[in-house]
Amino acid sequence: MLVTASQLASYDQFKEMILERDLMKDGLGTHVTASFAAGFVAAVASNPVDVIKTRVMNMKVEAGMAAPYSGAVDCAMKTIKAEGPMALYKGFIPTISRQGPFTVVLFVTLEQVRKLFKDF
Repeated sequence: MLVTASQLASYDQFKEMILERDLMKDGLGTHVTASFAAGFVAAVASNPVDVIKTRVMNMKVEAGMAAPYSGAVDCAMKTIKAEGPMALYKGFIPTISRQGPFTVVLFVTLEQVRKLFKDF
């Protein structure tokens, strides 16, 4: 949900900003630039949630012992306290390497379909 919401919201904002400031004309270059920026925003927004989710899913609960985390918020607080806030961005490079190209393909395709139907 975070990925999609951040991609959709930020793509249009980046595209509009590029066009309003006359940095580029509306075309493939603008779409690629805005979509990669949207992918970056999506990675920044979703990576902490992915880190926490992975830690909660992988925690070892031993019989007779308390679980390391009581939930997602507890995991986030303990992670930040023990490792600092940047621990929430472990694995960021693989995340952006995956989401960046995906977002570019997604929005460039969307723009081409929009153009096709507009001209149709």
